[in-house]
Amino acid sequence: MEEFNGKKFALLPLCHSLPYTCYEVGHTWTPHCHLAALQTARDSILFSLKVYTTFYGGTTLLKLLKKKNRKNWKKFLVRQVLAILQSSIFLSSNGTFYMAFFCLHRHIFGKFYRWNGGLAGFSTGLVSIMLERKERRMLLATYISNLALETLFQMGKTRNYVKGINNGQVLIFSIASAGFMSLLRTPHGLSEYLQSPLEFFVGKGESGKLEAPQENTDVDGGEKKKPSLLSSVAQKSEHILSYVIRNFCKQLPSDKHHSCQHRDGCLHYSIEGFVRQFIIGYLAELLLNLLRAIRSRKGFIKIFRSRNLAMFLGSFVGLFRFCNCLLRWLCGGDYPAVNGLISGLVAGTSFYFYKSTTVALYFLCKLMEILMGKAVNCGYLPRIPHADALVYATALSVVLSAAWIEPHNIRPGYWKFLLGVSGNRFPDMFRKLVPEFLPDQKTLYMDFIPNLDAKYIKSEKVLELLKRFGKM
Repeated sequence: MEEFNGKKFALLPLCHSLPYTCYEVGHTWTPHCHLAALQTARDSILFSLKVYTTFYGGTTLLKLLKKKNRKNWKKFLVRQVLAILQSSIFLSSNGTFYMAFFCLHRHIFGKFYRWNGGLAGFSTGLVSIMLERKERRMLLATYISNLALETLFQMGKTRNYVKGINNGQVLIFSIASAGFMSLLRTPHGLSEYLQSPLEFFVGKGESGKLEAPQENTDVDGGEKKKPSLLSSVAQKSEHILSYVIRNFCKQLPSDKHHSCQHRDGCLHYSIEGFVRQFIIGYLAELLLNLLRAIRSRKGFIKIFRSRNLAMFLGSFVGLFRFCNCLLRWLCGGDYPAVNGLISGLVAGTSFYFYKSTTVALYFLCKLMEILMGKAVNCGYLPRIPHADALVYATALSVVLSAAWIEPHNIRPGYWKFLLGVSGNRFPDMFRKLVPEFLPDQKTLYMDFIPNLDAKYIKSEKVLELLKRFGKM
């Protein structure tokens, strides 16, 4: 068996092949391809059901707070159960079809090529995404694209093609933030499902809307509706928070520019945004830390010390509001799209308090999705049928190719998830047989030597390697 040579790896053409069977390299636990796919499917579906039952279970409880869902609760629960089953089948199909296509392409081409894992991943993505609900396909494509970009960057670092940039996550998030905030301030720039949560965080003043006092009245008779318990608690919390902020800011100047849409002075408006989101972020992080402490049964003392999320949210909103007001004063008027772009870029620097490559890349991918959608609607780009499926398949090919020959370049948290989707089969691949395909010897499971049945081994090199390690 040839020793690993980094220079040789870099010069290997894509047509370079190795003459091993899929049993010798891939499904080393069974010599039969159909059994390998079926066993992967069996283990993967159990994992997928566990994932989506937990996910949909939580969202179902939240949706049952709505009166219309409680009124027709039987139909609602049936829809949720069907959604769990469909999404579980989709998720498990990623692991199952990858194993099937891994074998199929080996039988078609007769050998293993470096791109076999990527091609199997692309084929898997095209088939599996069609099993998921249409409204979820673009969401999944965006998420897996984020992961593929992160994986490609790690692959580039492994090969010394690229180098990391200090605070690169902050730069990426700032660019994404500039785009989103410009769209937020542009009429009809964002869809309602994105506009609403952003308005909740930064306030409606920068999107040209003012929060008017709301009265709980009936459309017909004008009688007050009795608020729900959750709504009542939210309203009381809002009143208390507003009272605290107003008393804290009452000594500040009340000056504001004539083009500003907010009610109070610019300094009051900016500080209010910081304090409000700081409190929300602190409480959210406190809850998350408490859940982690309960799960691990340790670290209860530290749950009150973490303020990273609070500082990020508070600083983001405070800077965004302050920059918009400052630009209005400097320019003598409001230029929504431009001011939103500049203010979003500046506010994005607050990501320094909550650095996350995953979050930064997700927002960048989401922004690219929105901009490309607008370009298609305006006729600047052609409309491609099933574009979401093609994006998903392309991104999945990158991730699953890495899962075969360089799993150490995949984010550890997602690698653990990928093991569950594959029925924990990726560690059983015989990577020591394909050193020419590996970028370096740091890849995971390089020391794994399977117990292969000599009756199904066709390569003399495989027999020699197994004898060397005492497996024959």
